[in-house]
Amino acid sequence: MSLRDDLLRRFPRLQAIPPGCYVVGGAIRDSHLGVPPRDVDVAAPDALAAASAAGRRVIRLGTAGHLSAWRVVDAEHVYDFADLLDADIAADLARRDFTVNAMAVSLDDGALLDPHRGRDDIEARIVRMIDASNFDDDPLRCLKAVRMAVTLGMEIEEGTLEAIRSRAPAILSVAAERVTYELAVVFAAGRFRKAVDLLHQTGLDRVLFGGHLDSGKFFADDVTLAGALALLVRDPRAYAKRWRWSQAVLREVGALQGLLGVDGDRRVALYDAGEEVARQLPPLLRATGRPPQLEMPDFSLSSLLNGEEIAAAASLSPGPELGRVKRALLEAQIRGEVTTREQALAFVKQTG
Repeated sequence: MSLRDDLLRRFPRLQAIPPGCYVVGGAIRDSHLGVPPRDVDVAAPDALAAASAAGRRVIRLGTAGHLSAWRVVDAEHVYDFADLLDADIAADLARRDFTVNAMAVSLDDGALLDPHRGRDDIEARIVRMIDASNFDDDPLRCLKAVRMAVTLGMEIEEGTLEAIRSRAPAILSVAAERVTYELAVVFAAGRFRKAVDLLHQTGLDRVLFGGHLDSGKFFADDVTLAGALALLVRDPRAYAKRWRWSQAVLREVGALQGLLGVDGDRRVALYDAGEEVARQLPPLLRATGRPPQLEMPDFSLSSLLNGEEIAAAASLSPGPELGRVKRALLEAQIRGEVTTREQALAFVKQTG
């Protein structure tokens, strides 16, 4: 089966679009990598017309002053349609970011266009720029190089590294949400040390994290996104504000940093952090060269006595002291010191 026929099979809505269109970028790259492409980018003489032919509901991407593409979503795939640059596929490919993304397949005759030898770089597992000036069109491409190398198991070619290093500060001009998304993909790939190393090689570490990152300080790769940020970010609140983190990510990063600072029995701190966060801690301990074995608390545990029962047993009125005793009871239960109702009653009488 030809690459064109395979693309039409995977993305059947392409069969309805007008002549003169090309599948470009990631779908071609992934096909050569043996990875089934999930989404498809199409360069078209008239992107809106092509999108309208592919689906009845067309979504405009971009701002009022800058249209980037038209999108059609079906049950399985996303189709993005953009106008051919200068109505010329060669010019269009020349303005793209990396050689492995600068291939195209004609939907008219199935011809594969690879003017920048992207297939050779796929075989060599190399991320290579088309032209250094293309980074100036969109500085996010500097971080995208890291993302591609990490997620696809590639290396960044030296000339491309040099071009990124000289432009690293320009990443600060990119919308925070776009940068945060790229970093989320980078750190979710399960290659933490490679990510840290490439951020350092590109000079993006100084710009994004305020200093040099050293992958040699870490000893594991399977950290989560929140775990990676907990290891790399000095001031999570300030960083979250600058790069538009969600509140959920900020809470997880703060909780993990707190857990890393606890010595000895961590069961109470783990219980307070919650099971979802607590399960992220062992990889962080491995990454920092510490024993990852943890005694996890029973996260379903609740106080054996309610507030009224504690007040009656300890002769306490509602207030801070009652809250202190209730909390002390819960912590004793988490540590396994109190396991029955009778023990709980004795504990609050003594504590109160």
